Amino acid sequence: MAVFTNQTLKGVPPNHQIDLLNKYQAVTKEQVLDAFKKYFLPLFDAKTSVAVVVTAPGKVDDTAEALTKFGFEVTKRELEFDPEEMETDSDSECESGSEDGLPSRL
Repeated sequence: MAVFTNQTLKGVPPNHQIDLLNKYQAVTKEQVLDAFKKYFLPLFDAKTSVAVVVTAPGKVDDTAEALTKFGFEVTKRELEFDPEEMETDSDSECESGSEDGLPSRL
């Protein structure tokens, strides 16, 4: 089915998989490392990236301290929400439930 889809809908040649395999095998270790250094490592550098971290309230200070050590500028914010907003339509449509609010059958 995949061959039909590739050839008919995507317009790739019948030997597309073999061509890809040959291209992958031609990639050198140095090329992989260069791409890793250029595109992946900067994601973790405080000078070139922004990190958004959500953590448990008890871990906020430890997480902030660790990120500061790595050079990130840390701004702490507490997420505020209305517990009533957490209810979904499926919560109220439960056919049978127990007194603790959990379904009596799974």
